[in-house]
This record gives sequence, C-alpha cells and structure tokens, in this order.
Amino acid sequence: MMWKENISAVVELLSKVRFTILFVGLLACALAGGAIVSVVAWHAYAPLPYANDEQLVWLRGSMVDQTGNRVMDNALSNVAAQYIADHDSALSLAAPVYYGDALYLDHARQPKLNMTYTTPEFFTLFGQPLIQGRYFEGPQPDGTVRHEAVISECFAERYMPQVLQHSDKSVYSLQLDQQTFHVVGVVACSKTEPQLYLPNRVSDVYVAFNHVIDGQAMAQEHISVRYNTFVVGRTVEQLNRPVVTADITGHLNTEFRAGLVAHGSTVNNQLRFNYIPLHQKLKGSLQESSTWLLLCAVAFLFITLINLLMFYLLDIKTQHAQLVLKATLGAPLATLRTAHYWQLGVMFSLAAICAILLAELGVFAIAQFGQKNIAHIDWLQLNTIHYLLVMGFSWILAWCFAVFGFRQLSFDSLYQSLQAAGKGQAKQLPHWLSVGVLVAQLCIGLIVLCIGIWSANYFGSKMRMSSGIEPQDTIFVVRHQMSWDRDEAAMAARKQMYLSNVQALSAHPKVSAVALASLNPLDTSYLAQISKSPDNDKQVTMHSQLVGEGYFSLLGLRFLAGQTFTQAETDTRQSVIINQAAAKLLGVNVGDVGKHLYGRGEQPVKLLGIVEDIYSYAEGAPATVYYPHDFYEGNMVVKFMPNQSMSKYELTQILQQHVNTQSIREVHDLALHLSNLNQSAVLSFYSGIGLSFLMIMQVLVGLYGLLANLALVQQPVLLIKQQVGATRWQLILEQMRTRLRHFLCALLIATCVTLGLASILPMVTLALFYSYAFSAFIVFIALFTIDFYHLKGQLKKY
Repeated sequence: MMWKENISAVVELLSKVRFTILFVGLLACALAGGAIVSVVAWHAYAPLPYANDEQLVWLRGSMVDQTGNRVMDNALSNVAAQYIADHDSALSLAAPVYYGDALYLDHARQPKLNMTYTTPEFFTLFGQPLIQGRYFEGPQPDGTVRHEAVISECFAERYMPQVLQHSDKSVYSLQLDQQTFHVVGVVACSKTEPQLYLPNRVSDVYVAFNHVIDGQAMAQEHISVRYNTFVVGRTVEQLNRPVVTADITGHLNTEFRAGLVAHGSTVNNQLRFNYIPLHQKLKGSLQESSTWLLLCAVAFLFITLINLLMFYLLDIKTQHAQLVLKATLGAPLATLRTAHYWQLGVMFSLAAICAILLAELGVFAIAQFGQKNIAHIDWLQLNTIHYLLVMGFSWILAWCFAVFGFRQLSFDSLYQSLQAAGKGQAKQLPHWLSVGVLVAQLCIGLIVLCIGIWSANYFGSKMRMSSGIEPQDTIFVVRHQMSWDRDEAAMAARKQMYLSNVQALSAHPKVSAVALASLNPLDTSYLAQISKSPDNDKQVTMHSQLVGEGYFSLLGLRFLAGQTFTQAETDTRQSVIINQAAAKLLGVNVGDVGKHLYGRGEQPVKLLGIVEDIYSYAEGAPATVYYPHDFYEGNMVVKFMPNQSMSKYELTQILQQHVNTQSIREVHDLALHLSNLNQSAVLSFYSGIGLSFLMIMQVLVGLYGLLANLALVQQPVLLIKQQVGATRWQLILEQMRTRLRHFLCALLIATCVTLGLASILPMVTLALFYSYAFSAFIVFIALFTIDFYHLKGQLKKY
C-alpha cells in the first residue's frame, strides 16, 4: 500500500501541470544561478594548480613623478626584469617573461604567433612538461644567445606535425620575423600556463629572454618600460611578503635616469617595484566581483524560495481535505507523509536536473564571453561534486518544505477538518507568517531592484556616450617592419614606402581614405610629457600619438578649435594637437590655440588645435597629445567604402604590388575593437535590465499571493465590522494604514542596507539614491494596488 501511495503521489504531479512547471522552472533558475555564482566564487579563491602556489609572486613595476604620484602602472623594462630575476635573493626561483608576437614567415598565410620570451625556470615554476626534446639554452659565456625555440604541442599539431611524427635527430627550424630558430623541444599543451597577459593567453613558441634585450643600446633598454613584461617567482620559505631591496631599486633607478639624460630628457621620474601574490594578479579582479555576485545570488535564491514556499503552502492546503479523507478511511499518517515526501523529492529532483543543465549553459557562456577579460576563466567548470551538491541541496529543501508544510495541517479533529475544507479557510496561512514574509520580501525586493535599476542606468549612460570617432568600415593595419634605424636614409626609405602604400591602397575601389598612425587610435601605449610653461616641474605625463595628414578627418574626430596637420607641420614637427581631456589637464582652452606648449627638454611647440576625446568604457577618455608623424613606423588607418572590407591576405597582396617583401603583422577592425572595449558595459547594462525585470516579476507574483492570503485571513473580521456599520472605504483605509506600516518597516530596513552600500561606494551615492527612490515608488504602487484589489473583492456592497 505504501508504494502504491508513493506512486500515486508522484503521478498526481501530472494532474497539476501548471503548478509543477511553474514550481520546477522557478526553482531550477534559482538553483542554477546559485550554482554558477558559487562555482565562480570558488574559482576566484581556489588555490592555483602549481606547486607551493602560496609562495608564487609577480613583480609590479610603476613609474612615479617627483611628487610621488603614479604616472604609469605596469612599468617594467626587459633589462630591469632580467636584473631583478638574477639578483634578488628573496626569490628561490625566478623567471623574467616578455610576451610578444611574430609572423611565421614559413607559412603561406604568415599567421601571427604568440611568443613568450623567458628562461627555463618558467617551465619549472608552472609545471609545463616537455613531451619531446629539451629546453632552450641560456646565454653563452661570451654573451651570445643561441637561436633555439621550444614550441607548444598545439602549435606543432597545427603547423609542424612532422615534429611530432618524427622523434629522431631531425632538425626543424621556423622563421619568425627576421630570425630563424631551431626547434629543440615540444612542451605539452596545458591550461595551467599562467595567463599573465591576456592577449597572449596561449603561447605558441618559447625562446630565450635575452632575445628581447639589445646589448648594444642599454640606455634605451632601461627607459623602454613595457606593460607586457613580467617577473614571476617563488619566494624563499622564510619570507611571506618579500620586498625588492633598496640596492636593486637604487641601481635600476640610476640606470633609468642615465638613460633619460642620454636621450635629452630632464624628467625626474623614478621606478618603484613591489611583489604581489600571483593569485591576486590572476584572480584579483574576479575576487572583487565574486563577493557581490554571491550576495545577489543569495538574495535571489532567498526571495525565490519564499515565493515557492508560499506557493507550496497554498497548494498543500488545497490537498487538506483529500489527505483527511484518506486518513479517515484508514491510511496511516506516516504513509501519507512519506508519499508527500516522495512527491516533493521528485519535483525538487527535476528542478535540480534542470538547474544543472542551465548551469552548464551558463558556465559555457561565461567562458566564451569572459576569456578576453578574465584570466583563466577556462578553468571554470562544473564537475561531479557540483552536481551532487546541487542535488543534495535540493533534497534538503524538499525535506524542509515537506516537514514545514505538513505541520500546517491539522489531523486532530477529522470532522472539523472535513467541514472546513473547500470553504476558504483551508487556504489560509498563519497571519504572522504572511506578514513576516511580506516585510522580508519587500526589503529584498527594494534592495535588489535598486541595484538592478542603478546598474542599468549607470552602464546605460556609459553606452550612450559617444566614442568621438566613426569606427565603421575602418581598420588599423600594423605593418611587419624590418628596419628600425633612425638615420636619415632609413627614415626617407620608410617615408617613400608609406607613400607607395597610400598610392596602392587609394587606387583600390574598396578604399575611401588612408592615413598614417603609429598606434591604433584606441591604444594608450605611448606616453609623453608636456606643459603649459617651460618649467620642467610642471610637466604632465599623458598618452601620445604620432599621426599623419588626414588622420582626424578619416576618423571623424571633430575639432573644437584650430586645424589639422598639413604637409608643412609634418615636415617641421614643431606643432601639436591635444584632446579635450589633455586641455583640461593642462588648463588650456580654445583661446590658447596658436600659443606655445613645452615638451621634453623645454622645447616649445605650437598648439595647432583641440579635438574631441576618444571614449571607450574600458579606457575612458584618456588625455592625449597628437604629434606629426615622423615616419619611424609605417602603420596605417584605412577607411573603406560603406559596407566594404578586406582580409589581411588581400591587403598584403595590394601592398606587395610595389614592394614584394612587405608583410602585414595584424589588422584591427576599429568597430570590433571598440565593441570589445565596451563589452563589459553592455553585459552589465543588460544584466541590470534583466535583474530589474526579474525582481519586478518576483515582487508582483509574491505580493499577489501574500496579499490574497492576508485578505482571506482578515475577511471574517472585516465582514463583521461592515455589518455593525463600517463602510467599505473606511475598512479599506484602515487596512491601507496597516499595510503602510508594513511598507515603512521594510523601507527602514532596506534604507539601512542601501546607506551601507552608499558608504562603500561613495562615488555613486546620488545615482544610488535616485535608483532607490524609484524602486521604492514601484514597490509602493504595486503593494497598494494589489492590496486594494483584493480588499475590494472581499468586502460586500451594501
């Protein structure tokens, strides 16, 4: 009989499909969200998959001015990285790392490869095993460095399968840019390779670090600070927080200042170094956001469970008469209780299975969208333990629901229970429970709705901000440059090559305009010092660009004052153009156009014009000074005709019509690049909208059920008052005043929490206040509209 009752209870779910689908769907979404956020939080704080990971550190270098203000972060030169790795006794094992790229010229398509310049200690630190051959060798006693390379297994499978197929003594080589390297080993493909520099998430080729240090120009090497150079190492066991010694810092700063003087600069900037745990480098940003995500997930799960609990209690009350009748006919209460446990167990298990499927889709989506911005997001995955936790948690919830639900049923007086069934009282819930749930739900609804509205408004305003340029049908072409000489003949040759390239591209029917540019318009790699007066102490460090004629009109950058560069300014190179942010930083306005600013070495330059800022969410609107191009680099910005485009291969073919040795390193679509920089704002905007919509729906559904229950509880008292002379409107106003007290109680609690958020995020206090006021207005209107509807229906008309 027991099994028959259990099966009957499970089959009964099919007879109330609407209840089952709604319950399972809401619970599955809540469990999936909780599972995803829990996995993200665990990933953010989980140990790194390296030996003695707590001892691993990376070196952060920064450049400060004479007042101690940081003017550049991640400022580390290659020679400084090598010196610290070789001389710092605080590290038991250290490796300098430089991430670059190179064209694989042996291949017909000349793909760009990710290059990692390091030392063999790098493979030891991060457990990168060799599957074939050996590691490359370091510098020889005479200072020479052999051209040896270790390739990754993935690269070998794509481009050099013969290396894996033949394990004999055959010698294989590959031409990378102008250098030829001999392959001496193959390292296994592994997700554990540290993603210190996201553009080089996966290395194709490893070579010795000394290949990126020019021993003949050490002064230049010391001042060439880079954002893609790192030092990673393992500290000695006795040191928990190692520091770079004053001797090492002093030596590097002495060499840095000497390099500045050798290049005619009087800037008194200095370098600073400090060690940061590698865990913080790889997962620091994720740790900051995971805490907020976890709080939001808990709030969402909590409010969903409250709604489901009320939904379930109302449902079980409707079964009261049926359960009482079965008990009257002789069914043991233990059998009925067990059957009900089975019913809820099956329903919660279905929700857990759906949650696991949704969580897998969510993790896949996060890995796809986040891999360009979050280090090692490919480590994020669900496994068997997570499945078991979700299923176990759902079973615990099922048991809690069933126990609590059965306690709301009375089997003491079977006759009275049967008499009460179907008259409305069976659907009544305890008044204290309904009021408590109402206040709790209003609090959570107010807070989460406020956060959702604020995030949608904040990120929406960022999305609406103009980028200042017209990126559609525009690309930035990075040429593969073989000559970096600065003598007059070399500069003239590069200028002639650029002019021939412009001629070739301009003649193509797909091309609208071409302009010279040293960097991608959205790149902020180059720095310059400039001031309004000749005083060196007042010089300001900002980003810089070297641009050719027609650059601003090609991008659609509007001039606020002044004019663009002409052939005369390009020849003399005695003028500059600045953007709005730079003008504000320097204290310059449109009236100063035509006057002089002062660059490096107090050299006067004429302010030719002021242009609009180029804005992106990731970079903001950086202060930028534009100089006339010096033809040191031959990169170009190309504007196509509307709805036209070219591949890298097509562009290479056009350029090689004039000089057949030319190659293109890479091509950047500016619209796509700008979209990627704004991607986090877009995702945050839609997340805010989704969260706001979800909370509105949750609040409306929850309030409708709760207020309906409260109206049923109050109906007998209200009808009595109405019969002794109270009017409908008097009773409605009386109930509205009671509901107002509930709302004010919830508002007080939610306000305290919101003020706490405002104290943590002082820069968004005003925006958060408006969002909170709007969310309170929405909840207030919803609360009193629904309550008025239910009360009006419960009272009789006289």
